[in-house]
Amino acid sequence: MKRGNTDTAPTRPTRMDEPEAVDDWPHRPFSPAEASALLDDIDGAVAVWVMHYDNDVRSAVVLDDAPEDAVIDIVVETDAAFEMYSYTSGVWMDYGTQRKDDPDAPPMAGTLDSYDVLAGESETA
Repeated sequence: MKRGNTDTAPTRPTRMDEPEAVDDWPHRPFSPAEASALLDDIDGAVAVWVMHYDNDVRSAVVLDDAPEDAVIDIVVETDAAFEMYSYTSGVWMDYGTQRKDDPDAPPMAGTLDSYDVLAGESETA
């Protein structure tokens, strides 16, 4: 599950319209502990952000028997970027990376308003 270092690896541009499946992640939502572990699993990670949905949204995305604290949307903040992942249709999807130093990228502050830091210490919060 180890992913590349965003400081030196080529940037995976955001691909909101064409996300790619994350093949080595489980085909189910993460537990909070599994999501927290991404802090150690992803090179350069400084914080793991998770979105908390209301029950109507959760019931459309996760199975009835999923734990109430199941994690289905994650932003991993690294030293240099934000990596975005979402669980949908039984698979984790990689929505790409938004570099912090990209002047043309929309600010992440608005997006992260819907998220809470689960693990680590954000440089943005």
